[in-house]
Parts: sequence; C-alpha cells; structure tokens
Amino acid sequence: MKKSKQIFGQHELKEPRKEALFAELHALLSAGLDFSHAFGLLIAGERDEATRHLLQQLFAAVVRGEALCTALEGSGRFSALDCGVVRIGEETGRLDEALEFLADYYRRRVAQRRMVSGAVSYPLVILGTAVVVVIFMVLVIVPMFEQVYSRLGGELPALTRWIIALSRSFPQQLAVGGLILAGAVALYLRFRERDAVQRATAAVLLRLPFVGEILRRNYQASFCKLLYLLTRSGVPLLRGVDMLQGIITFWPYRQSLRDICTGLGRGELFADAMARHTAIYGVRLLTLIRVGEQTGRLPEMLRKQADDLSARLEHSLKQLGTMLEPLLILLVGVLVAVVLIAMYMPMFKLGSAFN
Repeated sequence: MKKSKQIFGQHELKEPRKEALFAELHALLSAGLDFSHAFGLLIAGERDEATRHLLQQLFAAVVRGEALCTALEGSGRFSALDCGVVRIGEETGRLDEALEFLADYYRRRVAQRRMVSGAVSYPLVILGTAVVVVIFMVLVIVPMFEQVYSRLGGELPALTRWIIALSRSFPQQLAVGGLILAGAVALYLRFRERDAVQRATAAVLLRLPFVGEILRRNYQASFCKLLYLLTRSGVPLLRGVDMLQGIITFWPYRQSLRDICTGLGRGELFADAMARHTAIYGVRLLTLIRVGEQTGRLPEMLRKQADDLSARLEHSLKQLGTMLEPLLILLVGVLVAVVLIAMYMPMFKLGSAFN
C-alpha cells in the first residue's frame, strides 16, 4: 500500500484513542444509523479539539466522494493496518465488522501494552537505580579506595586491580559507548526503511530468547485474525493474502506473504505455499490450515487459531514479567557484589596487603 501525502495530521493517533473511535463508530453503525448520521454523532460527542478537527476533515473527505480508507490514509494519522482493514470492510460491504475487528484489535493491544508495562516497570526501575549506583561506585567510591590502598602499598588482588583500572577508564568508555549507541540509533532511523536493515533487524529480534517467540505469536495471531476477516467476507484467498502485504509490515511476514501469493497464483495449495515458511508460522498453524483447507472450514480454523494464539500471547507476556523481575534483581545483586567484594578483598588480607 502506497503512502499518500499527509493532509491534516503529522502523528499517528494513540492506540487507546483509536480503540474508542472505532468502537463508537461500530456501535453507531450497528444500531442502524447511516454513515452520515453515525459520523456526525461521533464528531458531536468528541471532546478533544484536535481529534474533533480530524474527524471533521475525514467526514469532509468522504462527502467529497473519497472512500473512508482513502481519507484515513491521506490523514497520516492511521496505520496501514487501519486503512487496510477499513478498505476490506468497504469493498465487502461489512464496514461494521471491520470496525469491530479494529476496536477489538486495539483493545487487546492496549491490554497487552499495559500487561508488558506492569511486568517490566518495577524491574526496570530497580535496574535503572542499580546502574546509577554502580556508576557512582565506580566513579566516586572506587577512586577513594584506590587512594587509600596506594598510600598503604602492598599487592592488591587481581579483581581489585581490574576494578580500579576500569574506574580510571570508565568515563572515556562511557562517552564512547554513548556516542556509538547514539550513532547506531541515528543510522537505524535513517535507513530503517531499507530491506537489508529490516531483514537484519528482524533476524536479530526473532533470535532473542523469549522475545522472538512473543513476536511470532503476535504476528501469527494478526495474520489469522485478518485472513479470517477476509475469507469470512467472501474475499478470494489469493486477493486476501495479497492485501495482507500492505497491512502486516514486519519484514519476514511481508516477504512470506509475497511468496505465498506467487505460489497461490501458480495453483499451489495454501498450506503448501505456507510450508516454505515454517520458521515464522510454526508447524501447528500450518497443520490446522491444511486441515481447514481440506475440509472447507478454513475461516473457522483461522478464527480458532487466532483466539488460541492471542491467549498464548497473553500468557507469554505474563511469563515475561514473572521471569524478568528475578533475573534483573539477580543481575543487580551480582554487579553490586562484584564491586564491593573487589574493594573490600584487600582488607581480608591485611597481613599481606599492608606489609
């Protein structure tokens, strides 16, 4: 899906705001109101001035004859997923179902973000505090011990000498590390749209312990939900998979969808085309899709698998918090213990160190 010029916005709406807008519009349309009355009530009930102005601009664009998906895309305030799903709803005559899907999607996304935030916020506060403490100890406390030991003389333990040497070079290392990190972030932001960068980033993320599995489940669930919406709406499978290329933008899945489209165009079975990408879709999902394709119950299989993957994703996020907290606390304890042991180790050998 091509990006159109932004007309009346610069930043994408936040997910809670999207959830509220899509849920309210779905409720109004489901109540039997036509689009004009529903959108008018949506505008009248919006309290935020900037959002109300956005809705007015969207409504004006639709009145001029543009499709709602085109107006959303032109605003620059909605994602490719939003525009693609609304396009599906408009083309299939099931806009209310598309809006319900988006409202539910963002409700789950917001819940997942809150779950992740709750899981990692406390450990990250501990880790951040510990990093500050360790930096203070290396830059301030260690030099004080070094002065005392230098006046007393004697041979220091290897660990103590290493910590003292680290303290001397730490400011330079910290500055160099900060510059390297800033440069890497700047380069990534500059070239992140290139395929090579996206491919490398995806390869790293998918290989990370636990994080890679969470990413797979997230995109597998999105794939199943979106394809279920398409197949249930009567969209041909080939066209539906092709439409997903503009919605699921994570590099491995976007490339796999392109290859699956090519296979379907050659007459391959859907499951056979997906089988070339087992690493990102998983054997279980491929097996269920093969069964659904053979029995003519593909939409039902997709819906059940989407619900199952969403439940497993939420369980994985809870596990993330359960695992992360003790690991970070252990890491903090190890860092502080190493510095303290290194500084006090000479005192345990007063007879030889101060001879």
